[in-house]
Amino acid sequence: HLDMPAWKEKLSDDEINTLAAYIVRPEPGSDGEQLFEQYCVVCHGTRIPSASDTEQARNIISTGGAHITMPVWGDILTPEQLDALVEYTYAASKGGGPAAGARLYEEYCSACHGAYGQGGPNPARAGDTIAPISSAEYLKTRNDATLRSIISQGQPDFGMSPFGDSNGGPLTDEQVDAIVAFIRSWETNPPVTLPPEVSVIPEPTWNSAQIFTLVCASCHGIKGEGDIGPALNTAEFQERYDDQALIEIITSGHEATPMIAWEEILSADQIEQLAEYIRTLPPSTDGESTPTAAPSFSDDVSPILQEKCQLCHNASTKLGGWDASSYDAVMTTGDHAPVAIPGDVENSLLAQLIQGIGSPMPPSGSLPPAEIKVILDWIAAGAEND
Repeated sequence: HLDMPAWKEKLSDDEINTLAAYIVRPEPGSDGEQLFEQYCVVCHGTRIPSASDTEQARNIISTGGAHITMPVWGDILTPEQLDALVEYTYAASKGGGPAAGARLYEEYCSACHGAYGQGGPNPARAGDTIAPISSAEYLKTRNDATLRSIISQGQPDFGMSPFGDSNGGPLTDEQVDAIVAFIRSWETNPPVTLPPEVSVIPEPTWNSAQIFTLVCASCHGIKGEGDIGPALNTAEFQERYDDQALIEIITSGHEATPMIAWEEILSADQIEQLAEYIRTLPPSTDGESTPTAAPSFSDDVSPILQEKCQLCHNASTKLGGWDASSYDAVMTTGDHAPVAIPGDVENSLLAQLIQGIGSPMPPSGSLPPAEIKVILDWIAAGAEND
């Protein structure tokens, strides 16, 4: 890599100190972020380099030095992954492809479809839910031509306006293609996993709360507060659907949403029990969701870290000095340790990175929103070792 120039002749001492503090602890909207964007992103992009403390960062910025050696990715990535990375990088350098599509998606699509394509309440149709467009099921049943047509022509029946300039929208054909490329990039690691996999069939002796936890909570929240699916504990929902309507939706699913039909998994009696249980959900107050129990490190957080982080952050490699293989390692290692500050989500580096602040992690693509929420809730609750 190219050597980093010395900035002591170009920046004032105050600017170097501000920039050094930002390197050690990035804060969105700070003066340090503005300096980084002005002087550093041309080489570093959005990746914030690491430093053990502000003194080290100040020395590196002032006197320059060699960049960190790039690892040999041929020992880690498959040939197919290397080809995909080269194709993505080349497209990004030309201003098109998934990189450009990501920016366009954020500007034109995320307000309705969510940052990760997870869907949610339809702002154009009260009471309607927009189904996820980033699930494996959606992506494998729509080819690029179909996606291109939907974006360009819109879907007026669902409240979606045309976005292609040939149909009166703001986007050129090249921009529509870029958004399609970005949406297609989700296919290798879909942010949304739907419909839910049911590995255990409820026994006849199970009570309604147990059935709800198994088949409903993954989408609607453990207390019906909503997540991928709409909240079930609001006055609006409870008034909109009577008991028979609830039974019919659970039995047959809900058209144009990820809600599947449960009639082949649950008995008629269990479906009736579910409908009755939904009526007993604690109501939300002032539009706020009913709080849920804090996630457990061993049951909820560690499995996410093992699957998504340990390839690079383990006891052997410790990229960034961080090891995600155990609770003690998570809490004590890292070039900017501690990465998780109990009870302080805003200043926890782990929370910032998984939300795309600084150097977004994991680099292969953002975690699904539900997994991000688990880690943030765990930190907020005190980051306990349980």
